[in-house]
Amino acid sequence: MMDFPKAAALAALLVMAPPLARACDTEAMNAELTAVCRAALAPALDWAGAARATATANEAAALDRAIAIANEACTTGDPQAGAREASRIARLAGRIEARSGSAEPIWPDRLAAR
Repeated sequence: MMDFPKAAALAALLVMAPPLARACDTEAMNAELTAVCRAALAPALDWAGAARATATANEAAALDRAIAIANEACTTGDPQAGAREASRIARLAGRIEARSGSAEPIWPDRLAAR
């Protein structure tokens, strides 16, 4: 066992040492989570925008709801929820595109050229 003077010195060092949490800048971490979430969401939003022209009113409303949920998730720093909604947006955009019978598919890598 440790004697009292050594234990007191160790406790004093632990109290005086900066906590590990100070090494992490919470605001910077939240900003990075938002940036990652937005980067994952951007292609799905582009694809949804391109497919919207042939969407029904119900599909457009579903896209709007999913986009609002995804944007809120990214803003609040929940990249998992943002990524989940991005996949739903992309899936719905794919269904809209498939139903439209377009001769040229809307691939995400072709969106930048539009």
